[in-house]
Amino acid sequence: MIRKALAAASVSLLMSACSVLPGAEEEAQSLASVQKADISVEWRTRIGDGSGKQFTRLTMVVDGDTVFAVDPTGGISALSLADGSVVWQRSLSEKVSAGVTLDGDRLYIATRDGMLHSLNRLDGERVWSSPLTSESVAPAGSDGQQVYVHTVDGRVTAYLAETGEQKWSYEAAMPVLSIRGSGSPTVIDELVITGFANGKVTALDRRLGIPRWEKRLATPEGRSELERLVDVDGTVLVDEQLLYAASYHGKIAAMTPRGETRWEEDGSSYYSPVMGLGNLYLTLDDSRVRAYDMNSGSKVWLQDALEGKNLGALTRYNNFLAVTDTEGYLYLLNQVDGSLAGQRLLRPHALHVSVPNQSEATNWRRMRGKVFGARNPLVATDQGLLAYTNDGTILLLSVTAD
Repeated sequence: MIRKALAAASVSLLMSACSVLPGAEEEAQSLASVQKADISVEWRTRIGDGSGKQFTRLTMVVDGDTVFAVDPTGGISALSLADGSVVWQRSLSEKVSAGVTLDGDRLYIATRDGMLHSLNRLDGERVWSSPLTSESVAPAGSDGQQVYVHTVDGRVTAYLAETGEQKWSYEAAMPVLSIRGSGSPTVIDELVITGFANGKVTALDRRLGIPRWEKRLATPEGRSELERLVDVDGTVLVDEQLLYAASYHGKIAAMTPRGETRWEEDGSSYYSPVMGLGNLYLTLDDSRVRAYDMNSGSKVWLQDALEGKNLGALTRYNNFLAVTDTEGYLYLLNQVDGSLAGQRLLRPHALHVSVPNQSEATNWRRMRGKVFGARNPLVATDQGLLAYTNDGTILLLSVTAD
């Protein structure tokens, strides 16, 4: 598949949200009038230079009292969850595009040059490396026996967890243009389930790699290639015997493991839904947040106060939904009604720089979201919320409800 103007498409989509000019910080601060939870920084540490302007999302994982994280330049860190101190650090000396995945005693990380690395969880030593068919921008899936990697050329490939030997590879029919992003393969029983840029969710046989069923969530419509984008970029969510997925310019749907539709509703999104209190929660493509009943798909509530703020994926934490934006803010929403419960500025300084002979608006735009935001997904732990900002800083945040 030829993915023409991939970067341009993602930039266009990201810039389509409402612009924020001087005064936006005051607007965001005014939302704190409904504060119902206190958010405190327990510790912060920096593991590298971060992704900066580069559109990269890297996932942290937690195992017991250890946090595993990777820097885009290839640095891998194991940190103490208690205080952020370094347990061990390694360097791949390669630019990283996806990770971290943890399964048993192995960590899996993909690089921009198209390599999959298996590392020892205890010390970060490399166990094996295998070439991918192209770059991967989603964490790998794993079932302990095989590792499944979704690459930007529309392939899902299985590798033996023990040796890295390739077992099979499936290629989906892909559009000319797609959003820079993809979901991780989800393993359920004997199926590996993945969403693709063609608007479909496909279930593959875990052992053979052949398709068992597929479900279309979005149909390309419109005159331009941008209008016809229908990517399923979030990871398919599994709850007991139902699967949930959302697409851009399409639907959010509940499916059985056989691919039968239980319900579907409008819900254009780049992200995975999360669940809690009998609801599904989803960040929509305009940064509104919607709650759906998990059983029927009926719409429960809509939070539109954050519309246009370039929100990321939601993370459920206790009775709240946590989400970050490209300005460096963390927001907490109540799961019950979507009301704003609290917010916290993650970056240490105001998002503004003065440059001679430049307008205030230009100075403001110069800094927006490039370094101080947080594209990487939040991680909920029993110690608090972990955030990983674009400048390479990891923070542990405690949340105290009023």
